[in-house]
Order: sequence, then structure tokens, then C-alpha cells
Amino acid sequence: MTVRTVFLSLFFFSTLVRGATETKSLQEVQEKINGERKLLLETEIKKRGILGALYDINRDLSRLGSDIEAIEAQLQTYQKNIESYARIIVRLERIRDRQKALLNERLRALYKLGFKGYAELLLSSETSSDFSRNMKFLKIIAKKDEIAIENYKKSLGLLARQQTLLRKQVKTYIQFQQNLTIQKNYFAEEKEKQLTILSQVDNDRETHLEALKEWREAGLKLEEKLAQLGMTSEVNSDFRKGSFVENKGKLAPPVYRQIVQKYGIEINERFQTRIFNKGLFFAAPEKDRVFSIFFGKVAFAGWIDGYGKTIIIDHGDHYYSLYAHNSSLQKKTGDEVIAGETIAQSGDSASLRGPGLYMEIRHFSESLDPLPWLDLSKMTSL
Repeated sequence: MTVRTVFLSLFFFSTLVRGATETKSLQEVQEKINGERKLLLETEIKKRGILGALYDINRDLSRLGSDIEAIEAQLQTYQKNIESYARIIVRLERIRDRQKALLNERLRALYKLGFKGYAELLLSSETSSDFSRNMKFLKIIAKKDEIAIENYKKSLGLLARQQTLLRKQVKTYIQFQQNLTIQKNYFAEEKEKQLTILSQVDNDRETHLEALKEWREAGLKLEEKLAQLGMTSEVNSDFRKGSFVENKGKLAPPVYRQIVQKYGIEINERFQTRIFNKGLFFAAPEKDRVFSIFFGKVAFAGWIDGYGKTIIIDHGDHYYSLYAHNSSLQKKTGDEVIAGETIAQSGDSASLRGPGLYMEIRHFSESLDPLPWLDLSKMTSL
């Protein structure tokens, strides 16, 4: 064996060892990428849950806000009642004080006169008619005293009842205010908590996106090294392709036309009905080219009642995009598509709005608002 043969053998052996090392590293990079994609998906699902909670909180706050006027009107009624009861109590207290003063004077007069005064009045009667007149006079005085005492008792009872009503009104008023404050504070605190968690989730999302970017760059460098060694990797990967969720906010729209229906609740002014739109409707004319928003595989191409001629593309990780009301379909089930590829022509098949393109984005079976996913910077109008 010559020196040259030995050298070449060593070189090839070294190349194989290096290639095996790079391949192993490439496999590890792919595993890291898969792990980060999984974490990114988890943050996306968590974020949707938080946004759902925030929607519920804002809905409850909106309801509370609509109730505030009624509650404040009720509080004003209680306030007026309190003021009215307070005025009545002041008036009753004045009446009570006057009656009390009169009774005190009467009691002092009776005390000074004593029983002897009554007896002398009766004994001073010279005739039976005088006696009857004096007796009648005494009865009138006694009756007036009885009425005065009864009126005083009534005033005290009425005053006590008004004071009780006042206390109840004040208590109810305070409870109303406290409950309103508690509800406002509760919703505000819950909203703040959810926003804090949402901020953390957004930070985690950015961290995972950055990690994915770095691992993809590392994968590309390893592929370049293998290419320099004249070798290819058995690892099934394409480091240039990001996942669907990684491209959120960067996806080109399916058509460059005005959006006339957005995602979410729509109120029909004519019939006063609420409809939940699960996607976007673009005012595209007949036979406008419809583009795939991302690479993937056609999961369905055909007719769906209510949607017309429809294409559904599977973008991986259980993300799907749907394109409906087309006049013709350019792809069939099972076809691979790339981002920006023509997949259909717009139309009005099964459309109640006339010609246009209806588009949805779904994760599993849950519909998502497409607007945060699309890059509309090239759109001339919305």
C-alpha cells in the first residue's frame, strides 16, 4: 500500500466521520426545531384562550356599563328618597318638639293646680246645672289632654317609622355603591391579570420564534457543510421553510381586493339579527385569480353547500385555509401547493353577497380571525 493510498483512505475515513457527525448534528437541530414549533403552537393556543377570556371580560364590562345608567338612576332615586325622608323627619321632630312643649306646660299647670283645684271647681257649683257645666268643662279639658297625648304618641311612632325607612334606604344605597365598586374592581383586576399573562405569552412567542430562526440558520449551515463534503443528509427537513404559525402576520392575501366583511359578530340593521362571521369576504370580481396564502397540501377541492366551489389547504400543525364561492378550481385533492400559487378563480357559487371570495383560517375545527395572519401592506384599500 502506497503513501498516497493511505492518505486517501484516511481522507475518506475522516470525511465519513465528519459527515456522520454533521448528520447527527443536523438530526439534533431538527429535533430542536420540532420542539420549538410545539412550544410555539402551545403559546398560540394559550393566547387564544386568554383572548377569549378577555373577550368575556370586555363583554361583561360592556353589560355592566349599560347597567350603570340604570344603577345610577336607582341610586339617584334612593338619594331623593333619603332627602325626602330626612325632610319629613325634620318636620316631625319640630311637631314632636311643639307637642312636647305643650304637654310639658300642661303637666306643670296640672301639677300646680293638683287634685284640689278640680274638687274646688266642682264643689263651688251652686246648682246642679253649674255642676253639670263644670263637669262637662273638665271632661273637655281631659279630652284635649288625651288627644294631645295621643297625637304626641302618633308623632313619635311616625317619626320612628320614618327613621327606620331612612336607615333602610341609606343601607341599600351604600350596598348598591359597594356592589358596583366591587364589580368594577373585579373586572378591572381580572382584565389586568389577563393582559399581564397575554404579555408574557407574547414574550414567550417571540422567544420561540427567535429560537426557531436560530436553529433554522444552524441547520442551513450544517447542510452547507455536508454539501461541501459531497454528502447529503438522510434527515427529512427543509430549514428554509417556516411553519404556518411562524409566518403569522406575514402571509400574502389570497386576492388583492377590498375586504367588505370582517371576522366576528355582524349586526343586520334591517332584521336586527346578530351573525357570527367565521372569515373574511373580499369584493373580488368574477374569475379573479385566487392565491394560496402558504404552502401545503389540498385537503379538499369540490362543492360544499353554503360555500359553493371550495378549496381547503392543510398547512401542517392542524392549520387550514379555506377559499369559497369560486367559479372554478385549479387544484384537486392531494395536490401540493406553494405560497402565492394560483389555486382557483373567484366567483359567486352559493354566495348570497354576489361575486367575491370568502376565506377562513382554522386551527383544528376552530375558526381564527384571518386579519392578524395576513400582511395587508400591499392592499390598496380595506
